[in-house]
Amino acid sequence: MIAFFKSLVVAGEELDAHRRRYVVNTNVYALSVILFSLPYPFIYLYLHVDIDPLALWGSVLFILAYATVPFFNRLKVYTLAKLLFFITALVQLFIICVFFGQATGLDQFFYAAFIGVFFVMDRHQKILIIPALVVIVAEYILLHLIYAHFAPVIKVEPETATIIHHLTSVAVFLLLGLQCLFFYWGNLRAEENLEEARRQSDRLLLNILPEPIADELKEKGTVEPVEHDSVTVVFTDFVGFTSSSEFRNPVDLLKDLDDCFSAFDAIIEKHGLEKLKTIGDAYMFAGGVPTDLVDNATRCVAAAIEIIAYVKKRREENNRFWQIRVGIHTGHLIAGVIGRKKFIYDVWGDTVNTASRLESSGEPGRINISHATYDLVKEKFRCTPRGEIPVKGKGPLAMYFVDV
Repeated sequence: MIAFFKSLVVAGEELDAHRRRYVVNTNVYALSVILFSLPYPFIYLYLHVDIDPLALWGSVLFILAYATVPFFNRLKVYTLAKLLFFITALVQLFIICVFFGQATGLDQFFYAAFIGVFFVMDRHQKILIIPALVVIVAEYILLHLIYAHFAPVIKVEPETATIIHHLTSVAVFLLLGLQCLFFYWGNLRAEENLEEARRQSDRLLLNILPEPIADELKEKGTVEPVEHDSVTVVFTDFVGFTSSSEFRNPVDLLKDLDDCFSAFDAIIEKHGLEKLKTIGDAYMFAGGVPTDLVDNATRCVAAAIEIIAYVKKRREENNRFWQIRVGIHTGHLIAGVIGRKKFIYDVWGDTVNTASRLESSGEPGRINISHATYDLVKEKFRCTPRGEIPVKGKGPLAMYFVDV
């Protein structure tokens, strides 16, 4: 028995979650109608209602038709299952209402049937919803025209009709209540799923863009470029990465690179800095974007020192591990988001190019900074002047090593 009910719940498991839910709804609704229909023949017998045995056997046939609905769903003939359920319900309801008359109140089940259409029709079958509702309303109107001009087929005593009417009212309200509860809990579940999807989307967006930029993008759909007067840009690059990639297992190589970049992410997050991008084995971050930071140069140098220490520790564990160069420069630049797809928050300007040149002009295991950065951090960090060193496209630049 448990396996049977389980098979009803997992019906439509190969469908998407939305369609599967409505397949299960149809099964539950068919079983509910069976449960609500079963007591009535016994109630009629108990109340000594004079019913033709053929009518009772007809009730059995309707119950069997409802019981067939879950099995059709199990056989994956979902549309046929819904049509069988819908036709059976309308035919049964119309017949019993004509047989027993208006006094029994059995026509109240049309209210539940009207709501039930939304219970079993999914969005892929929405074209059937209006016709189904029209049929129910038309049948209900026809039924009351019959009530107005014809007597019930089965004679029911007024007292008995009143009892059946009360029992039907209770059953209909119970059925409507269950339907409303189902929709209520379904809406709550949908809202929770929507909220979780929004949170996941926000987390994903914040992994790509800084929070103020992500908020502006969600609010306006675009991000205006912003000029910043004082931003510190940091480039790091592994020495020997390209040559080692020719001999090492690619999976191990990328795992080591991922471990390093994940550690770098944690370091710059601790210092309140912004990761900009990675290009191969190069890692780029900045301080002072998208929000201005008065001490952005100090924070960037402190983060760079921790990065150097992390790589040094990795080399102590494995002397074949890469070395790293770091270049830092502070100056004016423009920051913003480019493109319409695969958004990226980036920075442009001579400051970026200079920071890149400082990295390539540095030495393994050292932090090479410009004079502009040196002026901002010299009170916090001890530095060694390198003099003016020629840089491609820049001419001689004054550089300093931060002593670590």
